Amino acid sequence: MEPNKMLFIGIDLNNTRAMVSLFYQGMSEPETVSTVPGEERYSIPTAVYVSGEGNYFYGDEAMKRQENATGTFFDNIYRESLAQDNVIYRGILVKFLERLVKFSQRYDDYDPEPYLVVTIPEINDESVRLMDAMREELGFSTDRFLLMDYGESFFAYVYHQDPAIYRHDVAMFDFDNERILYFLLHADVLGQVKRVTSVRKRWDFPEYLTGHTTDTDRFFSHVVRDAFDKNIISGVYLLGDGFDGDWMKDTFRMIGPNKRVFKGKNLYSIGACYAAWRYVFSEGWSYYYDCDYKLQGEISMEMMNDNRQQFVRLTQLGENWFAPTPVYYCLYDGNPEFETRTRVRQRMNARVDTFTLELVPERAPGSIRLGLQAVPVNGREVVLRLWDDGFGEMYETSGKVWEFPIIL
Repeated sequence: MEPNKMLFIGIDLNNTRAMVSLFYQGMSEPETVSTVPGEERYSIPTAVYVSGEGNYFYGDEAMKRQENATGTFFDNIYRESLAQDNVIYRGILVKFLERLVKFSQRYDDYDPEPYLVVTIPEINDESVRLMDAMREELGFSTDRFLLMDYGESFFAYVYHQDPAIYRHDVAMFDFDNERILYFLLHADVLGQVKRVTSVRKRWDFPEYLTGHTTDTDRFFSHVVRDAFDKNIISGVYLLGDGFDGDWMKDTFRMIGPNKRVFKGKNLYSIGACYAAWRYVFSEGWSYYYDCDYKLQGEISMEMMNDNRQQFVRLTQLGENWFAPTPVYYCLYDGNPEFETRTRVRQRMNARVDTFTLELVPERAPGSIRLGLQAVPVNGREVVLRLWDDGFGEMYETSGKVWEFPIIL
Protein backbone atom coordinates (compact mmCIF):
# COMPACT_ATOMS: atom_id res chain seq x y z
CA MET A 1 0.00 0.00 0.00
CA GLU A 2 1.28 3.45 -0.89
CA PRO A 3 2.12 5.50 2.22
CA ASN A 4 -0.10 8.44 3.12
CA LYS A 5 0.94 11.76 1.65
CA MET A 6 1.51 15.06 3.38
CA LEU A 7 -1.09 17.80 3.25
CA PHE A 8 -0.37 21.48 3.82
CA ILE A 9 -3.20 23.89 4.69
CA GLY A 10 -2.62 27.61 4.16
CA ILE A 11 -5.11 30.04 5.74
CA ASP A 12 -5.04 33.77 5.02
CA LEU A 13 -6.85 35.46 7.92
CA ASN A 14 -7.58 39.13 8.48
CA ASN A 15 -10.28 41.34 9.98
CA THR A 16 -12.84 40.98 7.21
CA ARG A 17 -12.19 37.75 5.29
CA ALA A 18 -10.26 34.50 5.05
CA MET A 19 -9.01 32.28 2.21
CA VAL A 20 -7.90 28.65 2.24
CA SER A 21 -5.37 26.92 -0.01
CA LEU A 22 -4.35 23.26 0.04
CA PHE A 23 -1.09 21.71 -1.12
CA TYR A 24 -1.24 17.94 -1.39
CA GLN A 25 2.02 16.10 -1.89
CA GLY A 26 2.41 15.46 -5.60
CA MET A 27 0.47 18.53 -6.78
CA SER A 28 2.29 20.93 -9.09
CA GLU A 29 1.00 23.94 -7.14
CA PRO A 30 -1.45 24.66 -4.31
CA GLU A 31 -5.17 24.96 -5.03
CA THR A 32 -7.37 27.60 -3.44
CA VAL A 33 -10.78 26.57 -2.17
CA SER A 34 -13.65 28.31 -3.96
CA THR A 35 -16.85 29.05 -2.07
CA VAL A 36 -18.79 28.54 -5.31
CA PRO A 37 -17.91 25.37 -7.28
CA GLY A 38 -16.64 26.18 -10.75
CA GLU A 39 -15.95 29.84 -9.97
CA GLU A 40 -12.95 31.71 -8.57
CA ARG A 41 -14.74 32.87 -5.42
CA TYR A 42 -12.09 32.53 -2.75
CA SER A 43 -12.98 35.15 -0.15
CA ILE A 44 -14.80 33.93 2.99
CA PRO A 45 -16.17 36.69 5.25
CA THR A 46 -14.92 36.34 8.84
CA ALA A 47 -18.48 36.06 10.10
CA VAL A 48 -20.42 33.44 12.04
CA TYR A 49 -24.16 33.26 12.72
CA VAL A 50 -25.47 31.09 15.57
CA SER A 51 -29.16 30.30 15.24
CA GLY A 52 -31.54 30.08 18.16
CA GLU A 53 -31.35 26.28 17.84
CA GLY A 54 -27.56 26.37 18.19
CA ASN A 55 -26.68 25.77 14.54
CA TYR A 56 -23.58 27.51 13.15
CA PHE A 57 -23.40 29.22 9.75
CA TYR A 58 -20.13 30.57 8.35
CA GLY A 59 -18.96 33.17 5.85
CA ASP A 60 -21.48 34.08 3.17
CA GLU A 61 -24.18 31.94 4.83
CA ALA A 62 -23.70 33.92 8.04
CA MET A 63 -23.91 37.22 6.17
CA LYS A 64 -27.28 36.20 4.66
CA ARG A 65 -28.71 35.54 8.12
CA GLN A 66 -27.30 38.54 10.00
CA GLU A 67 -30.67 40.36 10.12
CA ASN A 68 -32.45 37.34 11.58
CA ALA A 69 -33.31 38.32 15.15
CA THR A 70 -33.72 34.74 16.34
CA GLY A 71 -29.97 34.16 16.44
CA THR A 72 -26.66 35.93 17.09
CA PHE A 73 -24.39 37.38 14.40
CA PHE A 74 -20.63 37.73 14.89
CA ASP A 75 -18.57 39.79 12.43
CA ASN A 76 -14.87 40.76 12.17
CA ILE A 77 -14.14 37.86 14.48
CA TYR A 78 -10.35 37.97 14.10
CA ARG A 79 -10.15 41.63 15.09
CA GLU A 80 -12.53 41.17 18.00
CA SER A 81 -10.65 38.07 19.20
CA LEU A 82 -7.44 40.09 19.54
CA ALA A 83 -9.01 41.79 22.56
CA GLN A 84 -7.53 39.65 25.35
CA ASP A 85 -10.72 39.40 27.43
CA ASN A 86 -13.08 38.65 24.55
CA VAL A 87 -13.64 35.00 25.38
CA ILE A 88 -16.86 34.74 23.37
CA TYR A 89 -15.26 35.89 20.13
CA ARG A 90 -12.29 33.59 20.68
CA GLY A 91 -14.64 30.64 20.95
CA ILE A 92 -16.36 31.75 17.74
CA LEU A 93 -12.97 32.10 16.00
CA VAL A 94 -12.12 28.51 16.96
CA LYS A 95 -15.36 27.33 15.32
CA PHE A 96 -14.59 29.40 12.22
CA LEU A 97 -11.05 28.01 11.88
CA GLU A 98 -12.30 24.46 12.45
CA ARG A 99 -14.64 25.00 9.51
CA LEU A 100 -11.77 26.20 7.31
CA VAL A 101 -9.55 23.26 8.27
CA LYS A 102 -12.35 20.85 7.29
CA PHE A 103 -11.88 21.84 3.66
CA SER A 104 -8.89 19.48 3.78
CA GLN A 105 -11.28 16.52 4.01
CA ARG A 106 -11.56 16.48 0.23
CA TYR A 107 -8.28 14.53 0.49
CA ASP A 108 -8.77 11.45 2.62
CA ASP A 109 -5.46 9.62 2.40
CA TYR A 110 -3.02 12.19 3.80
CA ASP A 111 -0.70 11.85 6.77
CA PRO A 112 -2.86 11.77 9.93
CA GLU A 113 -1.86 15.28 11.00
CA PRO A 114 -1.60 17.89 8.23
CA TYR A 115 0.53 21.02 8.46
CA LEU A 116 -1.40 24.20 9.15
CA VAL A 117 0.00 27.63 8.29
CA VAL A 118 -1.86 30.81 9.19
CA THR A 119 -0.75 34.08 7.61
CA ILE A 120 -2.00 37.34 9.12
CA PRO A 121 -1.38 41.03 8.31
CA GLU A 122 0.99 41.67 11.24
CA ILE A 123 2.88 39.69 13.88
CA ASN A 124 2.83 41.16 17.39
CA ASP A 125 2.54 39.91 20.96
CA GLU A 126 -1.26 39.88 20.89
CA SER A 127 -1.56 37.99 17.60
CA VAL A 128 1.06 35.44 18.71
CA ARG A 129 -0.81 34.71 21.95
CA LEU A 130 -4.14 34.48 20.15
CA MET A 131 -2.94 32.13 17.41
CA ASP A 132 -1.09 29.89 19.86
CA ALA A 133 -4.37 29.54 21.77
CA MET A 134 -6.11 28.72 18.48
CA ARG A 135 -3.47 26.09 17.71
CA GLU A 136 -4.14 24.35 21.02
CA GLU A 137 -7.90 24.48 20.55
CA LEU A 138 -7.59 23.04 17.04
CA GLY A 139 -5.37 20.23 18.31
CA PHE A 140 -2.27 20.94 16.21
CA SER A 141 1.15 20.17 17.65
CA THR A 142 3.76 22.94 17.65
CA ASP A 143 5.81 21.20 14.96
CA ARG A 144 2.82 21.07 12.58
CA PHE A 145 1.71 24.68 12.98
CA LEU A 146 3.33 27.81 11.52
CA LEU A 147 2.42 31.48 11.89
CA MET A 148 3.70 34.20 9.59
CA ASP A 149 2.84 37.68 8.36
CA TYR A 150 1.85 38.76 4.87
CA GLY A 151 5.41 39.74 4.01
CA GLU A 152 6.70 36.22 4.58
CA SER A 153 3.88 34.51 2.68
CA PHE A 154 4.50 36.94 -0.20
CA PHE A 155 8.18 35.92 -0.13
CA ALA A 156 7.29 32.20 -0.14
CA TYR A 157 4.94 32.68 -3.09
CA VAL A 158 7.32 34.74 -5.23
CA TYR A 159 10.36 32.52 -4.76
CA HIS A 160 8.43 29.51 -6.06
CA GLN A 161 7.67 31.24 -9.36
CA ASP A 162 9.68 31.79 -12.55
CA PRO A 163 13.15 33.06 -11.49
CA ALA A 164 12.87 35.84 -14.09
CA ILE A 165 10.25 37.46 -11.86
CA TYR A 166 12.68 37.89 -8.96
CA ARG A 167 15.76 38.66 -11.01
CA HIS A 168 15.62 42.06 -9.28
CA ASP A 169 13.34 43.41 -6.54
CA VAL A 170 9.68 42.35 -6.50
CA ALA A 171 6.84 44.69 -5.51
CA MET A 172 3.30 44.00 -4.35
CA PHE A 173 0.33 46.32 -3.81
CA ASP A 174 -2.54 45.00 -1.70
CA PHE A 175 -5.57 47.24 -2.29
CA ASP A 176 -8.94 46.74 -0.53
CA ASN A 177 -10.66 50.10 -1.22
CA GLU A 178 -9.76 51.38 2.26
CA ARG A 179 -6.01 51.05 2.41
CA ILE A 180 -3.04 50.12 0.24
CA LEU A 181 -0.34 47.85 1.65
CA TYR A 182 2.97 47.73 -0.18
CA PHE A 183 5.77 45.17 0.10
CA LEU A 184 9.10 45.25 -1.71
CA LEU A 185 11.22 42.08 -1.63
CA HIS A 186 14.98 42.50 -1.92
CA ALA A 187 17.56 39.69 -2.00
CA ASP A 188 21.16 39.93 -0.74
CA VAL A 189 23.55 37.18 -1.80
CA LEU A 190 25.63 35.87 1.10
CA GLY A 191 27.78 33.13 -0.38
CA GLN A 192 25.49 30.30 -1.49
CA VAL A 193 22.61 31.65 0.60
CA LYS A 194 20.28 34.49 -0.39
CA ARG A 195 18.77 36.61 2.38
CA VAL A 196 15.47 38.21 1.43
CA THR A 197 14.01 41.18 3.28
CA SER A 198 10.91 43.26 2.67
CA VAL A 199 10.16 46.96 2.91
CA ARG A 200 6.59 47.66 4.01
CA LYS A 201 4.56 50.83 3.48
CA ARG A 202 0.91 51.79 3.85
CA TRP A 203 -1.35 54.42 2.34
CA ASP A 204 -4.94 55.15 3.35
CA PHE A 205 -7.25 55.29 0.35
CA PRO A 206 -9.41 58.46 0.44
CA GLU A 207 -13.09 57.56 0.73
CA TYR A 208 -14.11 60.36 -1.64
CA LEU A 209 -12.27 58.61 -4.50
CA THR A 210 -14.44 55.50 -4.27
CA GLY A 211 -16.30 55.05 -7.55
CA HIS A 212 -14.24 57.67 -9.40
CA THR A 213 -11.98 55.53 -11.54
CA THR A 214 -10.06 58.35 -13.25
CA ASP A 215 -9.19 59.99 -9.92
CA THR A 216 -8.35 56.60 -8.42
CA ASP A 217 -6.02 55.91 -11.34
CA ARG A 218 -4.30 59.25 -10.86
CA PHE A 219 -4.00 58.71 -7.09
CA PHE A 220 -2.61 55.21 -7.48
CA SER A 221 -0.07 56.25 -10.10
CA HIS A 222 1.38 58.68 -7.51
CA VAL A 223 1.49 55.81 -5.00
CA VAL A 224 3.45 53.69 -7.47
CA ARG A 225 5.94 56.49 -8.11
CA ASP A 226 6.47 56.96 -4.36
CA ALA A 227 6.76 53.23 -3.72
CA PHE A 228 9.27 52.38 -6.44
CA ASP A 229 11.61 55.24 -5.54
CA LYS A 230 14.59 54.37 -7.78
CA ASN A 231 14.42 50.62 -7.08
CA ILE A 232 15.14 48.20 -9.91
CA ILE A 233 12.01 46.04 -10.06
CA SER A 234 11.42 42.98 -12.23
CA GLY A 235 8.03 41.77 -10.92
CA VAL A 236 4.85 43.50 -9.71
CA TYR A 237 1.84 41.87 -8.04
CA LEU A 238 -1.53 43.62 -7.74
CA LEU A 239 -3.58 41.96 -5.03
CA GLY A 240 -7.10 42.59 -3.78
CA ASP A 241 -10.60 43.67 -4.74
CA GLY A 242 -9.49 47.28 -5.25
CA PHE A 243 -7.94 46.33 -8.59
CA ASP A 244 -11.19 45.02 -10.06
CA GLY A 245 -12.26 46.74 -13.23
CA ASP A 246 -10.41 48.34 -16.13
CA TRP A 247 -9.27 51.64 -14.64
CA MET A 248 -5.45 51.38 -14.49
CA LYS A 249 -4.09 53.49 -17.33
CA ASP A 250 -1.83 56.07 -15.68
CA THR A 251 -0.94 53.37 -13.14
CA PHE A 252 0.39 50.98 -15.78
CA ARG A 253 2.33 53.78 -17.44
CA MET A 254 3.92 54.57 -14.06
CA ILE A 255 4.74 50.90 -13.46
CA GLY A 256 6.60 51.03 -16.75
CA PRO A 257 7.85 48.42 -19.23
CA ASN A 258 10.16 45.44 -18.70
CA LYS A 259 8.32 44.21 -15.61
CA ARG A 260 6.20 41.11 -15.17
CA VAL A 261 2.82 42.24 -13.77
CA PHE A 262 0.22 39.93 -12.20
CA LYS A 263 -3.24 40.43 -10.69
CA GLY A 264 -4.82 38.08 -8.18
CA LYS A 265 -6.62 37.51 -4.88
CA ASN A 266 -5.19 34.39 -3.24
CA LEU A 267 -1.45 34.98 -3.10
CA TYR A 268 -1.12 34.88 0.71
CA SER A 269 -2.78 31.51 1.29
CA ILE A 270 -0.83 29.91 -1.57
CA GLY A 271 2.39 31.40 -0.20
CA ALA A 272 1.55 29.92 3.20
CA CYS A 273 1.33 26.46 1.63
CA TYR A 274 4.69 26.90 -0.08
CA ALA A 275 6.23 28.07 3.22
CA ALA A 276 5.02 24.92 4.96
CA TRP A 277 6.38 22.80 2.13
CA ARG A 278 9.81 24.39 2.53
CA TYR A 279 9.61 23.97 6.30
CA VAL A 280 9.56 20.20 5.71
CA PHE A 281 11.61 19.96 2.51
CA SER A 282 14.31 22.59 2.92
CA GLU A 283 17.21 20.69 1.36
CA GLY A 284 18.61 22.59 -1.61
CA TRP A 285 16.55 25.68 -0.77
CA SER A 286 18.97 28.62 -0.81
CA TYR A 287 16.63 31.45 0.23
CA TYR A 288 15.60 32.58 3.68
CA TYR A 289 13.35 35.40 4.84
CA ASP A 290 14.60 37.86 7.44
CA CYS A 291 12.40 40.24 9.41
CA ASP A 292 11.83 41.59 12.91
CA TYR A 293 10.25 38.41 14.26
CA LYS A 294 13.16 36.21 13.18
CA LEU A 295 15.90 35.53 15.74
CA GLN A 296 18.99 37.51 14.77
CA GLY A 297 21.46 35.16 16.40
CA GLU A 298 21.89 31.77 18.01
CA ILE A 299 23.00 30.87 21.52
CA SER A 300 24.87 27.73 22.47
CA MET A 301 26.45 26.30 25.59
CA GLU A 302 29.18 23.72 26.12
CA MET A 303 28.11 20.73 28.22
CA MET A 304 29.42 17.30 29.16
CA ASN A 305 27.35 14.54 27.55
CA ASP A 306 28.32 10.84 27.66
CA ASN A 307 31.80 11.84 28.89
CA ARG A 308 32.23 14.16 25.90
CA GLN A 309 32.26 17.95 25.76
CA GLN A 310 29.83 19.23 23.18
CA PHE A 311 27.96 22.42 22.31
CA VAL A 312 24.18 22.34 22.51
CA ARG A 313 22.14 24.91 20.63
CA LEU A 314 19.67 26.84 22.78
CA THR A 315 18.26 29.05 20.00
CA GLN A 316 18.52 28.85 16.24
CA LEU A 317 19.32 31.72 13.92
CA GLY A 318 16.39 32.68 11.71
CA GLU A 319 13.70 30.90 13.74
CA ASN A 320 10.58 32.79 14.74
CA TRP A 321 11.08 34.25 18.21
CA PHE A 322 7.74 32.79 19.28
CA ALA A 323 8.60 29.25 18.16
CA PRO A 324 9.23 26.70 20.96
CA THR A 325 12.85 26.36 22.09
CA PRO A 326 14.38 23.15 23.48
CA VAL A 327 14.59 22.38 27.20
CA TYR A 328 17.72 20.71 28.57
CA TYR A 329 18.52 19.16 31.95
CA CYS A 330 21.95 18.93 33.49
CA LEU A 331 23.62 18.09 36.79
CA TYR A 332 25.20 20.97 38.67
CA ASP A 333 28.93 20.35 39.09
CA GLY A 334 29.46 22.82 41.92
CA ASN A 335 30.89 25.64 39.78
CA PRO A 336 28.43 28.58 39.88
CA GLU A 337 29.93 30.18 36.75
CA PHE A 338 29.00 29.12 33.23
CA GLU A 339 29.46 30.52 29.73
CA THR A 340 27.29 30.91 26.65
CA ARG A 341 28.35 31.63 23.09
CA THR A 342 26.25 33.97 20.97
CA ARG A 343 26.72 34.15 17.24
CA VAL A 344 24.96 37.10 15.61
CA ARG A 345 24.01 37.29 11.96
CA GLN A 346 26.70 38.74 9.66
CA ARG A 347 29.38 38.70 12.40
CA MET A 348 32.23 36.23 12.11
CA ASN A 349 33.21 35.83 15.76
CA ALA A 350 31.01 34.50 18.53
CA ARG A 351 30.56 36.50 21.73
CA VAL A 352 31.24 34.75 25.03
CA ASP A 353 29.13 35.77 28.05
CA THR A 354 29.79 34.59 31.61
CA PHE A 355 27.00 34.23 34.17
CA THR A 356 26.96 33.28 37.85
CA LEU A 357 24.36 31.26 39.73
CA GLU A 358 23.70 32.76 43.15
CA LEU A 359 22.13 31.17 46.23
CA VAL A 360 22.34 27.64 44.86
CA PRO A 361 20.60 25.16 47.21
CA GLU A 362 23.02 23.26 49.46
CA ARG A 363 22.85 19.55 48.71
CA ALA A 364 25.17 16.60 48.33
CA PRO A 365 27.52 16.84 45.29
CA GLY A 366 25.88 15.80 42.04
CA SER A 367 22.34 15.93 43.45
CA ILE A 368 21.16 19.22 41.94
CA ARG A 369 19.40 18.82 38.61
CA LEU A 370 18.96 22.05 36.67
CA GLY A 371 16.50 22.79 33.89
CA LEU A 372 17.71 25.12 31.16
CA GLN A 373 15.88 26.98 28.39
CA ALA A 374 16.51 30.10 26.31
CA VAL A 375 13.20 31.98 26.01
CA PRO A 376 13.11 34.67 23.28
CA VAL A 377 11.29 37.92 24.07
CA ASN A 378 11.57 39.19 20.50
CA GLY A 379 13.99 38.83 17.59
CA ARG A 380 16.89 40.45 19.47
CA GLU A 381 16.26 39.72 23.16
CA VAL A 382 16.46 36.33 24.86
CA VAL A 383 16.10 35.39 28.52
CA LEU A 384 18.25 32.45 29.61
CA ARG A 385 16.23 30.65 32.27
CA LEU A 386 17.54 28.02 34.70
CA TRP A 387 15.61 26.38 37.52
CA ASP A 388 16.10 23.83 40.29
CA ASP A 389 14.34 20.70 39.03
CA GLY A 390 14.79 18.70 42.23
CA PHE A 391 16.44 15.29 42.22
CA GLY A 392 14.01 12.43 41.87
CA GLU A 393 12.61 11.20 45.20
CA MET A 394 15.64 12.40 47.11
CA TYR A 395 15.06 16.15 46.84
CA GLU A 396 12.06 18.19 45.87
CA THR A 397 12.62 21.34 43.90
CA SER A 398 13.39 24.43 45.94
CA GLY A 399 11.51 26.56 43.42
CA LYS A 400 14.69 28.55 42.77
CA VAL A 401 14.82 30.18 39.30
CA TRP A 402 17.65 32.16 37.70
CA GLU A 403 17.11 34.43 34.70
CA PHE A 404 19.78 36.16 32.61
CA PRO A 405 19.04 38.54 29.69
CA ILE A 406 21.03 38.11 26.46
CA ILE A 407 20.99 40.66 23.64
CA LEU A 408 21.56 39.30 20.13
